[in-house]
Amino acid sequence: MVEKHGNKWRYDFLKDGIRYKKGGYRSKADAIEAEAKQRAGARTINTDFLRLCNARLEDVEARRSKHHFKETKALLESLMQSWGDFPTITTEDVEEYLRQVAKQSKTLANRHLKMIKALFYHGVKRHWFYVNPAVGVPFYGVDKKRKYIPPLSDIEKVINIAKPEQRKYLTVISFTLARVREINNLKWEDVHEDYLILRSRKTKTGDVVERKIPMIPRVKEAINSLDRKGEYVFINPTTDTKYDYRDKFIRNLCTKAEVKPFMYHALRHYGASKLASEGVPITDIQALLGHARATTTDIYLHSLRGSLVESMSKLDSPKDSPNG
Repeated sequence: MVEKHGNKWRYDFLKDGIRYKKGGYRSKADAIEAEAKQRAGARTINTDFLRLCNARLEDVEARRSKHHFKETKALLESLMQSWGDFPTITTEDVEEYLRQVAKQSKTLANRHLKMIKALFYHGVKRHWFYVNPAVGVPFYGVDKKRKYIPPLSDIEKVINIAKPEQRKYLTVISFTLARVREINNLKWEDVHEDYLILRSRKTKTGDVVERKIPMIPRVKEAINSLDRKGEYVFINPTTDTKYDYRDKFIRNLCTKAEVKPFMYHALRHYGASKLASEGVPITDIQALLGHARATTTDIYLHSLRGSLVESMSKLDSPKDSPNG
């Protein structure tokens, strides 16, 4: 199909379950010619793999977050380009694909490997396939860099330079140890006298998990000063809908405040490290962060916990001296 789009022309058609679409042509004749060339060169698609990709995408959309859905969709589109006409997909195909991704980022390659395993596992569970070609493919070794944790003074600078409504938003994120999307999804029905109910899908099954977070005075003051304009606590005034991520927003504030740039997740790391340095048990920090495993929480603790310092100090004890 060829149609006009604004002042330009474009073609848009399906072949073997794959959509081909391109615009920007100055005339209808140019678009028709381009469509004919594209149709002639369009591939024959592995319909079994296409079926798997579509089923997995539908499942992710129903069970997981919008961010996870977008990430999965982008990966599946990339896989269709790479494997869409393969009669079968082997472990070697998976390894070759990941090698190309690893040239850009080993961390990204590892992320893709997890998602590819989940993709084929979706088919194995439904008996569409008997073998998961991603099983046994090793992860790439990655030198994990220490995450930057901004000092409280920098956090305060960023909060103070923001506009009043923005300041309240950052205050709630900073002093609840919440994920930014948990605050974006916060509804008024989740706000209680002394605590908030935060919800996330950070589980393998995609189930929604709730946790209660006590409100310290500054968080309670920020929330109580907001106007109840709708279902969600924080509303985008331009669209009258809840926010999504707002990555440019916090980067621009860091620039204006003249501090080293950091993102929302660094605020969770700061809060966890601060609580650990004050002697808060790791189980409490784990509950506040909403982690299923304490090993995940431990990644957030960049400062030495008091118990560790106290334990190591015993090495200096006179009774432990080899000459004592």
